Amino acid sequence: MLVVDAALENAVHALALHEPERLRDVLAAAAAPPLGGRGPAAVVDLPTNDAEGDAGGAVRLHLRPLRHGGWLGGLLGRRWLGLARPVAELEATAELRARGAPVPRPVGVVGHRVWRFWEAVVATVFEEDAPDAARFLARDPAPARIHRAARAAGHAVRRFHDAGGRHRDLHVGNLLVREVDERAEVIIVDLDRARLGPDPPPARRMAELMRLYRSLVKRGLATRVGPRGCAAFFAGYVGRDRDLRRALLARLGRERVRVRLHALGYR
Repeated sequence: MLVVDAALENAVHALALHEPERLRDVLAAAAAPPLGGRGPAAVVDLPTNDAEGDAGGAVRLHLRPLRHGGWLGGLLGRRWLGLARPVAELEATAELRARGAPVPRPVGVVGHRVWRFWEAVVATVFEEDAPDAARFLARDPAPARIHRAARAAGHAVRRFHDAGGRHRDLHVGNLLVREVDERAEVIIVDLDRARLGPDPPPARRMAELMRLYRSLVKRGLATRVGPRGCAAFFAGYVGRDRDLRRALLARLGRERVRVRLHALGYR
């Protein structure tokens, strides 16, 4: 089963990803930079010259095999009972992008049936020169670059929330950072189980922001961001919205307790 962006349909068909053996070969042979998510991902060139990205350049695809997380990951791996979940991710990503959220351009879902189960791959346009935030921080960038990226991340997550997005797994590996001259921009990826709705209330917003902060703590990156980096992120998120700032800060105490409780299980 192939669900694909009509504008790129011919190019995707030329890759023959709907053929199981061909898809396995592509995933095995392509470059596999870690771009967030639960498993390896592949990057491949679209084979036609008329496939162009938003900026008019040639398109490369980011292929992410869909895997279960948690204890189900060890039990079922990439086996699913159907394709409703990846197709829902595709639709949510397309709608969020249409609403102005900083998310990748969705391309399609390829599903192959194996006995009673399905294996699925989600394809988006590859974001060039944009490592995930964990790798960006691991390179020990200068404080000015960290603060610039943190502010851009706050602004990106705010746009995502204002578009009605709810991210079920917002962590530092799911933010891509692209630096252009003296600017930084952030793209939010891995929208598996992301949902759309009205503007999230402050409690939901703060819970997702602190989940992102917990991922910094868990990976030992919180000290590298530092208080000034956190302040830059928060300023980028709230902007001049004083009411939202007060509502979020009112939740900070209980969220800090949650951070400490989670930290007890970190190794």
